[in-house]
Amino acid sequence: MNHKGTVKLETERLILRRFELTDAEVMFKNWASDAEVTKYLTWPPHSDISVSKAVIDSWMKLYENLNHYSWAIVLKEIGEPIGSIAAVEQRDDIKMVHIGYCIGQKWWRRGYTSEALAELIRFFFEDVGVNRIESRHDPRNPNSGKVMLKCGLKYEGTMRQDDINNQGFCDSVRYAILADDYFMNIKNNTLELPISNIITLKTNTDLMFYNLKIAMDTVDWNANICDAPAWRYIYHTLHSADKWFINPSTRLVEPEPPFHTPKLDWPDTPSDIILSRETLYAYYEQVRQKVLGYLNNLTDAQLSECPEGCTSSRIGLALSQFRHMYAHIGILNGVTIASTKRYPRVVNESTWRSGNLPDLFDE
Repeated sequence: MNHKGTVKLETERLILRRFELTDAEVMFKNWASDAEVTKYLTWPPHSDISVSKAVIDSWMKLYENLNHYSWAIVLKEIGEPIGSIAAVEQRDDIKMVHIGYCIGQKWWRRGYTSEALAELIRFFFEDVGVNRIESRHDPRNPNSGKVMLKCGLKYEGTMRQDDINNQGFCDSVRYAILADDYFMNIKNNTLELPISNIITLKTNTDLMFYNLKIAMDTVDWNANICDAPAWRYIYHTLHSADKWFINPSTRLVEPEPPFHTPKLDWPDTPSDIILSRETLYAYYEQVRQKVLGYLNNLTDAQLSECPEGCTSSRIGLALSQFRHMYAHIGILNGVTIASTKRYPRVVNESTWRSGNLPDLFDE
């Protein structure tokens, strides 16, 4: 292998560079102190910034070695690291590198890890001359495997209790791509793009829920909308996503929320029930997590399939809910504009991806 060391690399949205000691505070804040990020990793969450400084210092001492590879994943739009990616194992005799990665929760489901991994695959095959790139994950963390698949790695098998992480002994799901695979994919123009339809759908679904929350945060919940309070429209919107986003054919057998009464989700049906803000915000988060959890377990191919008992495809159902939710976001925001003369934000995808979210109102 023609080792190059941790050289600076760049993609459309990312810069991959060496860590600096001044990154310690951001590293601690953005991912290293988060137990959810490290849940299936082999190192514990950092207890304070001094641990992050010590880790970065140990990496910096190795940067003089051309066979050491550890990058900070820097998001261009905010100019700071949001995660790390490295060749955590390597064998010169078979020209192999094993890649590991982690990224802060705030930036999950936005394609950044796939984008970083795809660039490292290019770098190691084209510039370093490796023959095999491999990676592995705990089967309880399937999203990590989806990153590997999206970047062209192939599933090679699951080794039973072959590894240990913060959850104890664990199985190890193995993926790899060979130089022959990579260059053949380039020749045939079949190399899979790191950003897929399902990633785009997940990103925009998360964004849609965020925009609904802005509308919820800014509207007068008792404002009259066609003889019903605004909160009834909020509940109507959430209940629709709860029952129709995934598989509407099962909506009649699924349990209703404990506070639900017949037709409460229809604003034009009179009701003496009043739902509190606390109840509706809790229901918002419940529905949001339900929908995002469902999308996390889908592949691009499954988007065109119809759920069992349903005549609409999964992508068709999702698009219908996009239309419905944004229509009601518009209604709620229109009420706010009319009563306050202030314009609630509707965040776009580029702003959402940056992680720099603006204030509630567009001043």
